[in-house]
Amino acid sequence: MTDGALLINKHEGISSFDVIRILKEELIKHNNVKKRDLPKLGHCGTLDPFATGLLAVCVGKAVKLAQYFLGAFKSYEGVILFGKTTIPGDPTAPISETKEQLPESLQELQTMALKWTKQAYMQTPPMHSAKKINGQKLYELARKGIEIERQPKLCQLYRFEITEYDKPKAKFILTCSSGTYIRTLAQDFARFFDTVGMLESLTRTAIGYFELKNAYTTQHIRNAMSEVKSFKDFSCFMPFDEILKNYDQAEVSADEVKEIAQGNQKILFQILKRVIKPKEISNSFSPPENLIALFHQTKLIAVVRQQDYKWLIEKVFV
Repeated sequence: MTDGALLINKHEGISSFDVIRILKEELIKHNNVKKRDLPKLGHCGTLDPFATGLLAVCVGKAVKLAQYFLGAFKSYEGVILFGKTTIPGDPTAPISETKEQLPESLQELQTMALKWTKQAYMQTPPMHSAKKINGQKLYELARKGIEIERQPKLCQLYRFEITEYDKPKAKFILTCSSGTYIRTLAQDFARFFDTVGMLESLTRTAIGYFELKNAYTTQHIRNAMSEVKSFKDFSCFMPFDEILKNYDQAEVSADEVKEIAQGNQKILFQILKRVIKPKEISNSFSPPENLIALFHQTKLIAVVRQQDYKWLIEKVFV
């Protein structure tokens, strides 16, 4: 099975794990693959069941690149409902609180949203999340009625626009740093207007430079697998060697590949003199400045990361 990443357009009502299950079922059904021989599959960034949109699924050795999807910025479109909220901040639970107070106007919302993009946003992770503290998932504690102290985390909002407001609902466009909980953002944003709020709907439109418009639905995958036996034949499939093609990169020689495979960090001094910038990306993706992908004749060889002003080999694929 080819290594790479599948871009999936997840529909409402299924979990991110359900997507993995469906893909495994299709491989078994159409490729006569036994369960024990299935390639590794891992989704990169959970989408709640009520949410729709882009889910990246790494296949085979591309699972080793999952952290670079997880660390990329995420883009969303959605609807905030003001005046009502639930404990998790989404439509999957009963209404827990209501308030008559609502934001006055679209302009008022737009002004506040713009202000949020220009200041630090400290977000406390919600109890209803998969985040682990002391080895325990918060949602498992929440189901037992246990709430523990969580430390706020700095989240960066690169873009936050309110595009429509028809009381009590506001449509928004958002691009934010990895690890931002949009349910919590909706609740926090509502508090600035002396009211409560929740997410009514949410669609993820991009993960880094990967966009929803290039994704397949799981039904599309099902229909196509009867004719196409391999993921690599789908237009929504990104081959392993192309996943980091839009990161800063450097070409290495065959001799340097051998040195890298042996963990020779000293060789980076010469390699990093040859770093080139990627071409401009359509959705204004900006590659992380502390990561460089090393290639040999279009093959991804390694990833190096800058830590404390020093460059180190982080992952090797040869």
